[in-house]
Amino acid sequence: MKSLDEAEMEKKTETKSHEVRGIDHIGLTVPNIDEATEFFKKVFNARICYDVHTPEMPPQCGISAKRNVNLPEGESIDHIRLLRIGNTPCIELFHIKSKNQFVIDTIVNFGLTHLAFYTDNIELTAKKFVEAGGTLCSEPHLLPSEIEGGAKNYWVYGQAPWGSLIELISYSSGIDYPENSEVDRWTPDC
Repeated sequence: MKSLDEAEMEKKTETKSHEVRGIDHIGLTVPNIDEATEFFKKVFNARICYDVHTPEMPPQCGISAKRNVNLPEGESIDHIRLLRIGNTPCIELFHIKSKNQFVIDTIVNFGLTHLAFYTDNIELTAKKFVEAGGTLCSEPHLLPSEIEGGAKNYWVYGQAPWGSLIELISYSSGIDYPENSEVDRWTPDC
């Protein structure tokens, strides 16, 4: 029979081994990985971590691709690249050959609808966004809620050159957390 101390140590080890520490990466399918990479580099100073799969390799398709990522029959993955932007989760870019692709260009649809990037200078980031081929939905404007509002708290949505929604946000005036807030939102280090 285990002692109380041994049982407690085992429980702590089990809890620690199942701890979720955060988002590792976000997957994004794009029509051209090199063009998407250049867009993320120009606007957000992205850096390439590595290519997981290159066009020189046999495409990922068939039964294993169906099992691994639920890729439909007749579709294939021919390029995967991991990017890193600052001190945030990575973005995994996919190029998939398919006859049935469409862009999620509105937040109405279920699933991942947009990426949001924190910036200290939203005006400059918005300018770079447009210069790199993106289109803003409006000019940057104040965050409207009582919780997120503040003299220096701005946001704007835009579309990447391939149509995906991207939000730019800055809340340097801080967030007015309600009393029932369980944790502060994650914000990149300065």
